[in-house]
Amino acid sequence: MMHILVTLLLVACHSIPTTWAVTCTGCVDLDELSFQKTVERFPYSIVKFDIAYPYGEKHEAFTAFSKSAHKATKDLLIATVGVKDYGELENKALGDRYKVDDKNFPSIFLFKGNADEYVQLPSHVDVTLDNLKAFVSANTPLYIGRDGCIKEFNEVLKNYANIPDAEQLKLIEELQAKQEQLTDPEQQQNARAYLIYMRKIHEVGYDFLEEETKRLLRLKAGKVTEAKKEELLRKLNILEVFRVHKVTKTAPEKEEL
Repeated sequence: MMHILVTLLLVACHSIPTTWAVTCTGCVDLDELSFQKTVERFPYSIVKFDIAYPYGEKHEAFTAFSKSAHKATKDLLIATVGVKDYGELENKALGDRYKVDDKNFPSIFLFKGNADEYVQLPSHVDVTLDNLKAFVSANTPLYIGRDGCIKEFNEVLKNYANIPDAEQLKLIEELQAKQEQLTDPEQQQNARAYLIYMRKIHEVGYDFLEEETKRLLRLKAGKVTEAKKEELLRKLNILEVFRVHKVTKTAPEKEEL
């Protein structure tokens, strides 16, 4: 009798409704029938093999990655495959095809245009938002930076705080022109933040970065809406682009009143 009760309990635990699990915003659920056809429609696909109803920090990190990736590119499919080791063993054959270790979920694969060309996220690498971004960046030409960041801006702003004033002004003019060409409203707003920080660092020096970072962190820690928190996080991410290992440029002298 006890054996039967334990069996029924295990079945009940495995039968948790999907609404109890944490949904993966922007992710496509794939199965043995749809997997290959769907993966082959995209230049790149990142697929997480996991338990049927995933939850926890790793799943939340994959969900956060999905949100960032959708903002950054249309060339990457973000998908999940729920593997069941009970009942009808849904997607177990698909997991076996890629030698997925069902004792060590999740397993994450990056496919390159077809179901037979892929790389797997090494098992020793933690499943975090930053590690997923690095995994995709290292194995594709795609750029999925921190929320709010613009690749073209980041590339030319390395060591911005240390370059001569004339070069800073020239960069401000160049990126102002690029900002005016952007059509996406969110990217336009992010570009404006870059330009504001460029002008401030040019005017008052590197100290601005430290003071503004502290100010934004205080605001973020206060009672603000989720939308405001996301906006503040984007600004903090953009500020980090200007951080340098060592400041070699002398700060502008303050005018005496």
